[in-house]
Amino acid sequence: MFVPPTWVEGLLIQIGMYVVLPLIIAIISVIVIGKKLNHKESHHKESHQKESHHKESHQKESHHKRSNHWGSKIIIFVFAFIVAVIVVYPIGCVYWFNAYEVPSVQEKTITVQGWEPRPGIIPNNNGMMTISNADQLLLVTTENEGFFNMENFLFGKFNTRDIFNQLKVGGTYKIKYYGWRNGFNSGFPNILSVEEVVNETGAKNNTYGDYFGTKLW
Repeated sequence: MFVPPTWVEGLLIQIGMYVVLPLIIAIISVIVIGKKLNHKESHHKESHQKESHHKESHQKESHHKRSNHWGSKIIIFVFAFIVAVIVVYPIGCVYWFNAYEVPSVQEKTITVQGWEPRPGIIPNNNGMMTISNADQLLLVTTENEGFFNMENFLFGKFNTRDIFNQLKVGGTYKIKYYGWRNGFNSGFPNILSVEEVVNETGAKNNTYGDYFGTKLW
C-alpha cells in the first residue's frame, strides 16, 4: 500500500534535488576549473619571475591577479549552479513522478457537492475573483474531501474542462486520481479521469456562469 511522504520528507527530498545537488555540482566545477586556472597562473608566474626585476610592480600585479581569480571562481560557481538547476530540474520532476505520483494512483467513488476556487487563487482588493479555466477550481465531495482538476504533462492529462463537465453537482462517480492531501502547501489529490457514472439522479449539467468569469466570492 502506498504511503505518501510527510510534508517534511517531501520538502527535504525536493530541496535535496533542486538545491543541494546543484550546489554540489557547482562546487565541484569551481574546484576542478579552479585547479586548472591555478596551474596556468603558476606557470605564468614562474615565467614572469624570470623576466621581471621590479618587486613592487610584481606584488601589485599578483594582488590584481588574485582578485581576478576570486572573481572568476564566483562567476564559474554562479554559472555552474544555474546550468545544474536547468539540467537537474526536469530529472527531479521525472523522479518525483515515478517514485511518488505513479504509485499513488487510486480509484474512489465520490458524490460531488460542488466546485469552489482552488487554494492560492485569491480575490482582489474589491473582493472580486476571475476564474477563466477549469483547473482553477477545486471539487468538493459530500464527504468534505477536495480534489484538484489540473493538467499533468507526464500523465498525459489535458482535458480539465471535459472532466469538469462530467462531474456534475449531485452526481456520484468513480474517479481515478493521484496524489494526496498536504495541508502544509494546500495540496490535494488530482483527478485523472472519470471511470464510471454511478448515479446522476437529480444532477444537472454544470453552468459555466456559476463558476467562470469575474464575480464576488
